[in-house]
Amino acid sequence: MAYFKIEQPNQPIKWIKNVDEANGTLTFTTDRGEAYSRSSGIIANSTFQYLQFHFMERYPELKYMKKDGYY
Repeated sequence: MAYFKIEQPNQPIKWIKNVDEANGTLTFTTDRGEAYSRSSGIIANSTFQYLQFHFMERYPELKYMKKDGYY
Protein backbone atom coordinates (compact mmCIF):
# COMPACT_ATOMS: atom_id res chain seq x y z
CA MET A 1 0.00 0.00 0.00
CA ALA A 2 1.09 3.54 -0.69
CA TYR A 3 0.30 6.52 1.51
CA PHE A 4 0.73 10.18 0.63
CA LYS A 5 3.02 11.97 3.05
CA ILE A 6 3.59 15.74 3.29
CA GLU A 7 7.02 16.74 4.62
CA GLN A 8 6.75 20.51 4.57
CA PRO A 9 9.77 22.35 6.08
CA ASN A 10 9.29 23.52 9.68
CA GLN A 11 5.91 21.74 9.91
CA PRO A 12 4.91 18.42 11.47
CA ILE A 13 4.73 15.49 9.05
CA LYS A 14 1.19 14.77 7.90
CA TRP A 15 -0.54 12.33 5.61
CA ILE A 16 -3.60 12.71 3.43
CA LYS A 17 -6.51 11.16 5.32
CA ASN A 18 -9.42 11.66 2.94
CA VAL A 19 -9.95 12.85 -0.63
CA ASP A 20 -13.33 14.46 -1.33
CA GLU A 21 -13.37 14.70 -5.11
CA ALA A 22 -16.91 16.09 -5.25
CA ASN A 23 -16.04 19.13 -3.13
CA GLY A 24 -12.35 19.36 -4.07
CA THR A 25 -11.11 19.04 -0.51
CA LEU A 26 -8.47 17.04 1.31
CA THR A 27 -8.35 16.10 4.97
CA PHE A 28 -5.00 15.54 6.68
CA THR A 29 -3.85 13.53 9.70
CA THR A 30 -0.66 13.27 11.71
CA ASP A 31 -1.40 9.57 12.36
CA ARG A 32 -0.14 7.33 9.56
CA GLY A 33 -2.62 4.67 10.70
CA GLU A 34 -5.49 6.91 9.56
CA ALA A 35 -3.91 7.77 6.20
CA TYR A 36 -5.59 7.39 2.82
CA SER A 37 -3.98 4.53 0.93
CA ARG A 38 -3.91 3.19 -2.60
CA SER A 39 -2.64 -0.02 -4.11
CA SER A 40 1.01 0.05 -5.00
CA GLY A 41 2.41 0.48 -8.49
CA ILE A 42 0.59 2.26 -11.27
CA ILE A 43 -2.45 3.03 -9.07
CA ALA A 44 -0.29 4.84 -6.51
CA ASN A 45 1.59 6.72 -9.23
CA SER A 46 -1.63 7.77 -10.96
CA THR A 47 -3.21 8.88 -7.70
CA PHE A 48 -0.10 10.88 -6.81
CA GLN A 49 -0.24 12.73 -10.14
CA TYR A 50 -4.02 13.21 -9.86
CA LEU A 51 -3.71 14.76 -6.39
CA GLN A 52 -0.99 17.16 -7.48
CA PHE A 53 -2.84 18.18 -10.64
CA HIS A 54 -6.29 18.70 -9.11
CA PHE A 55 -5.48 19.88 -5.58
CA MET A 56 -2.16 21.80 -5.77
CA GLU A 57 -3.78 25.21 -6.20
CA ARG A 58 -5.90 24.81 -3.08
CA TYR A 59 -3.22 22.92 -1.10
CA PRO A 60 0.22 24.27 -2.10
CA GLU A 61 1.89 22.02 0.48
CA LEU A 62 1.34 19.14 -1.96
CA LYS A 63 4.58 20.18 -3.63
CA TYR A 64 6.21 18.46 -0.62
CA MET A 65 4.16 15.27 -1.06
CA LYS A 66 5.91 11.91 -1.32
CA LYS A 67 4.67 8.37 -1.57
CA ASP A 68 5.18 6.49 1.67
CA GLY A 69 4.88 2.76 2.23
CA TYR A 70 5.19 -0.14 -0.16
CA TYR A 71 4.83 1.01 -3.75
